[in-house]
Amino acid sequence: MLRKLILLGCLSLPAWAQLQVFQFDGTTETPVIGVYQVPAAAPGDTLEIRFRVRNTGTGPENFKTLSIAGQGFRISATPTLPYVIASGQFADFKVAFSPDAPGFYSANLQVNGTTIYVRGTAAPAAVLSAGTTVLAAGGTVDFGGTERGTTVTRSFTLSNPSNSVIAISSILVSGNGFQGPVGVSSALSLSPAQSASFQIVFAPQASGTFTGKLTVDQRSFILTGLSLDPPLPKASIVLNSQAGQSAQQAVVSIQLAAASKVSGTGTLTLDFKPAVAGVTDDPAIRFLSGPPRVATVTIAPGDSAGTFGALAQLGFQTGTTAGTLTFTLKFPSGTQQISTTIAAAPISFDTASGTRRVSDLDVSLIGFDNTHSASQITFTFYGPAGQALAPGPIKVDETSDFRAYFSSTQAVGGAFALRATFPVTGDATKVVGVDVEMTNSAGIAKTQRITF
Repeated sequence: MLRKLILLGCLSLPAWAQLQVFQFDGTTETPVIGVYQVPAAAPGDTLEIRFRVRNTGTGPENFKTLSIAGQGFRISATPTLPYVIASGQFADFKVAFSPDAPGFYSANLQVNGTTIYVRGTAAPAAVLSAGTTVLAAGGTVDFGGTERGTTVTRSFTLSNPSNSVIAISSILVSGNGFQGPVGVSSALSLSPAQSASFQIVFAPQASGTFTGKLTVDQRSFILTGLSLDPPLPKASIVLNSQAGQSAQQAVVSIQLAAASKVSGTGTLTLDFKPAVAGVTDDPAIRFLSGPPRVATVTIAPGDSAGTFGALAQLGFQTGTTAGTLTFTLKFPSGTQQISTTIAAAPISFDTASGTRRVSDLDVSLIGFDNTHSASQITFTFYGPAGQALAPGPIKVDETSDFRAYFSSTQAVGGAFALRATFPVTGDATKVVGVDVEMTNSAGIAKTQRITF
């Protein structure tokens, strides 16, 4: 009999989807089917296992159920459910195993419609303490900060709280900068209520953050420490005796309280605050080499003093204006400062000379007035026998002239050059010398006898 086949079309079937559970160690996914054995943990410790739910199907799947029921187990990390997992993608969660006493533990782990029987074992184990703090596996012991080249020692105790002997097969310390255990063998046996103490030494030879590990059998504990470079010794700014006087070339040096263990670089700045009204600065106040008012200070390991390039001390000029010099030394470890006062003083003469011309006498003075307040000048001329010549002291008030001069020439500070010319009636050769007195706000200054 002939049958007639009619093709009506293709049925459209829904995409197949499936969630599968894996244990994930950070690198490898291991399928979990039916039963999962948790690694042994000591009472009081917490062991965390990472699981991965992967969609091995061809369509999206709704991850909506995640629970665990059983003493000693809990879900410790989970995505927000419900969570849609696309084909080939995954979601992670974690289960914590925290036994509180020796024995066998079990729980049912539910992932959507899949049930996994989880088992764990807690065997008697020694309790580890750092000082008075009891540590759980994975706990951290911070040794704090110390200078490189020095050591920090922490004490640890292993104790047996159980009623049976606990054998410890290995105690290991690893990690750069950490040494130990000190004071105990790498394997020991603890009777009930017995304890054993040991030390771990943090001895960094370089600066930075260090991480190590203490391993007691299968249990690991994290060790951390911070190593710091030693600070620079306390620095002092030292000035020689000329620093507090005008028109001097003085020196500054940097002395250290002890030989330095490290290298360092800082800056020394020179600031000036005039004591003269209306004056803002004296450019003659400056370092003798390099930039005028800032210098680099260098310290090398073993140095007991700072250096300025190849110089052990740095020269500077004190200028010709009264005021305060302030030196500020800045290092990363701190700031030091010292000030010295240049007091107001009577006028100082660098040179004083006289010149006789046919019928004129010239008196030339070069000096400085650090108060910028020169006023009256007195000239007294003398004859061959040392007698004062008529008309006696000649007084000249130059207050306004000096005020105008100093206000227009602040670039030279209080320095000045003066020439006074006196016409002579009669025989100029009869005038052989002159004394000059100059007055400012700090007092009267007098020259030595000037000869012609």
